[in-house]
Parts: sequence; structure tokens; C-alpha cells
Amino acid sequence: MFKYQLMSLQLITKFREGENGNILKMISELGRDKDVECVNFTGFCSTTEGMPLYVFVTKEEVVIVMFDWRKQPAEELADEEENMGQPPHYFSFKKHRVSPVWQLTVFTHYYKQAMAESNVKLGNVWSVLISNSRFVNYEDMMFDWEMSHVTVYHGFGKNSFPSVYYSRRYHRSLALPHYKAFRQWCERHNEVPRDPYAYEDIDADYDEMEFGLDDDDEDIDDLSLYDDADEDGDDDDIPVAFRGNDSLLLQNAGRKRPLNVEILKPMPAPHQKLEGMVGCQRIKSQIDDLLELTRYNRKMSRCYPDWKQHQVSLHAVFFGRPGTGKTTICKIYGALLKEAGVLSKGHVVVCNRATFMGPNWGDEEYAIHQVLEIAEGGVLMIDEAYLLNSDHPNDPGKLILPQFMDVLADEDQRDVAVVLCGYKEPMQKLLDLNPGLASRFPNRFEFEDFSIDELMKITRRRLAEYGYHFTRAGLQKYRSVLTEAYAVRNPNNWGNARYVANLLEHIYLLHARRCMKSKNPQGLKSFFSITPADIQPIEVPKEKKRIGF
Repeated sequence: MFKYQLMSLQLITKFREGENGNILKMISELGRDKDVECVNFTGFCSTTEGMPLYVFVTKEEVVIVMFDWRKQPAEELADEEENMGQPPHYFSFKKHRVSPVWQLTVFTHYYKQAMAESNVKLGNVWSVLISNSRFVNYEDMMFDWEMSHVTVYHGFGKNSFPSVYYSRRYHRSLALPHYKAFRQWCERHNEVPRDPYAYEDIDADYDEMEFGLDDDDEDIDDLSLYDDADEDGDDDDIPVAFRGNDSLLLQNAGRKRPLNVEILKPMPAPHQKLEGMVGCQRIKSQIDDLLELTRYNRKMSRCYPDWKQHQVSLHAVFFGRPGTGKTTICKIYGALLKEAGVLSKGHVVVCNRATFMGPNWGDEEYAIHQVLEIAEGGVLMIDEAYLLNSDHPNDPGKLILPQFMDVLADEDQRDVAVVLCGYKEPMQKLLDLNPGLASRFPNRFEFEDFSIDELMKITRRRLAEYGYHFTRAGLQKYRSVLTEAYAVRNPNNWGNARYVANLLEHIYLLHARRCMKSKNPQGLKSFFSITPADIQPIEVPKEKKRIGF
């Protein structure tokens, strides 16, 4: 019931699978399609900085198209990572500008929010950016854009801009509610449309606009995008209208609650990464066995088409304490399954109890639907999954895992692997209380605490990332500090590799302070030496004493 249906939608599929050579022609023709209404929203939202922007509406789909069109296109390096709360930037020679994909994503979020606040029924929404800049890392960015539901076309010639036909009266009921809802949202948020075409020939009392006019009477505008281009091609001074971190939230059009998930890219060279992992020998062997069975199935099916394949479940349970490598192994797991041909994408979507819980009845079921759409083709990792099994009889979290069981019932048609993570004891209790759940997750991976020698190996790798090394005395003191912390650790909350990371961060601070205050540095090489003076213990979490009997 939750199968992702996007590929069955015609309009979105056209935009997603179009080619650079014909996408502009398709847009020019699409506004005349009787089943498609095109609305011009250029200049409605200050975030998009007046870039030409159109919304194509059908009964089941909405495609938002923004043109990043300038007279002086350039080669740029695309980047969608925000920096210290600031929007991401694209970089060209001596210039930089705010990411147009980020601007389009923010507009899409506002558009969905406007529809939700006005109770306008909204189908599937997709965003398209068409740019005459050429992004040198286009192939590397495609996954990020796909996860944000954005398709990007780039590298068009200077004179290849299209004509866009859009309705100026919006006389069909199909698009009018969208126009009204977004105009009202703009008024509430002090967004004043700046485009001269935006209100042309539209009555102020748009509630009384007539519907059902003949197609021959429809007013159509043909807007050449070149007139809206930046005159000098200089993007350095683009102002930014940004209202918090909304662009980082996966927002459902019908609900105001953001979906709190983290999306991790497929890990490159997963076999090498798995072999290079410290410890985890038993887990490496288990993963290899699972992959060998999937390869065996594929080889046998090719040689003997009528042969009955072995049933291979991809769902797994990761038992382990913090810092034992569960998330890293999960990333490797998704990439390996993609390489084996059993998953189509291999990314990892990390969520927890808070992802599914909402204030309204039915939020849990809807969140499951949305999370599975995002995780389609990859791994869905539910961290601290045992928190979905509380002792309270009315806890709505109890409904989440049974609903997942219904979704995962058909292994042959599910392009997703679900991994439940958490401490061993509460996770085992969760599985014991629900035999049906246990049968759905036959793959069990237990992550043991790292030994002192393994933690030292992790330490050396982390130091090597910065070019640091211990002096002989520094190495002795570090091992002594680590050994003492290990001896007094509480096994229930010991951080393993996380403790090492925290200890090293403290060391880096002391090292930097010592180097900057040194009046007689012995050459720059001394800046890469970690000495006993840089090493001080940090607090080790201890088990809290209980009060009472």
C-alpha cells in the first residue's frame, strides 16, 4: 500500500527522464497541453531573486520549473552543503553565488506550506532547474539532487532559451486554487510579486473569476526568458532571503510537521572500506556470506531460468553500544547491496522514534509512508529501535513496527532494506515480545566493544587525517590515559570510538594552544607532534547510583 508511485506519473516522468536536447522544446509545447495548466510565479518569492519560475499543474502532479538563465554562463562547482547556517554556494573563477537548487528547494517548501495552510489538495511535487551554466561536478551531485526531488539540466547555449506559454487568467479550476493559495501566503509573509507579468489581466476579485471558458478563448502569454537574465552576469551581490533552516527539512505538502531524517550517500569502494574497518571480523564474515548467497542466486537464475531461488532477506538487526561502527557498517551494507544488484541506489536513511511520532492521530502511518519513499532503493536505519516498544499500553509507538511488518511482507517487491539498531538487551527483548518481527529480521549483527589495541589503531588513523603523530613520551601518556578510562568505564554507556574522538578533540585544543604560545618553536614540524603536555584526561561517563531498594 506504500509502494512509491512516482514513476507512474506522466508529467514528472517526462521531466525526470528528459534529455538536454529536447527538454526546452518540451517546455515550450507543454503550456498548450489541454491537460496541463501553467502558472507564472516569477518574482513572487524573494528567495528566487526574480528568476523565471513556472508551475505546471495537472490533477495528480505539480512540477515547479525554475530557469537559472544568464547572459554570461560559466563553469561552476556545485555544492549543496550549508555552512554555519548560511545557504550553500556555487563557485566559478573569482566568483560565487547562492545555490539555485537551494533557492528552488526553499521555494518548493514555501509552495507546499502555502497549499497546506489553505487546504489545497496537492499531489506529487517535483522540482526542475534549467541552467545555462555548466556544473563541472554534475555527475557527483545527481544523487543529492535526486534525494531532494530536483532534476537539473545544465550547459545550454547562450541563444537556446525557450518560450514558455502560461495562462494569464487561470480560468480553469485546476490551477486557480494554487494561485490563490500562494498569493495569499505571499501577502501574509510580506512577499510582494515584482514580475510585471504576474498580475496582468487578472481581476482583483479573483474569487469571482469564471471557469469553463472555451480553450480558444484562453489567454496565453509567451515570455522570452532572455529579458530576465542578469545584465552583467555578476552574481557576487545576490541578497539572500532565508527564514531558518526550512530547506533542510523534508516537508510533506499535506502536513506542517517536518520529517526528521538524515540521508547518507552510498559509500564508495565499500569492499575496501569493509576490509579496512578496525575489528568487526565476525560481522565482515556475515556480510560476505549474505552477499555470496545473493550472487549465487543471480548466477543460478541466469544459467537456469526455471530454478527456484533461495529467499534472501535483506533486513537486519544491529546490536551494539555507541561508537562501535553501526552507522559506518550500515553505509557499507547499503553500498554493497547496490553493487550486488539487490538494491537500486544504496543510500542510507537514518531515523529514530521522533521521526514517526506526531501530535495528530495517524501521523505515525503517514511518516512511515514518507520515510519508505525516501529510503526506496537503499537502507532504512532505525536507531534505538527499542524505544518503539514502551511499557505504556497507550503509547502510539507500539503501532509503528507492526505497520512496518505489513509493509515488509512482500520481500520480492520491496527495494529497501530495514536495519534496526540499538543496545543488545533491550533490542533482544523487543524481538522476544514480537515473534513476527523477529522472523522479518533474520540477519543479526553484534557489534562488540573495541579493545585497547583496536582503540589505539583508531587513534592513529584519526591523527593521520591531520598529519599528526605522537612523540614517544606522548604515545605512552595517551595509552595510559586511554587504559585508565577503559578500566573505569560503564559498559552500558561507554563510547568506544566516540570516546576516542572526544579525547582527541580535547588534545587538539591543548596542542593548538601550546603551539601558538610557544616563543621558540623548533620548526614547523613541531606543530605536528603531539607531546605529553597536549594530553589530559576527559570525563568518563560512569553508571549512576540508584536511590532506594
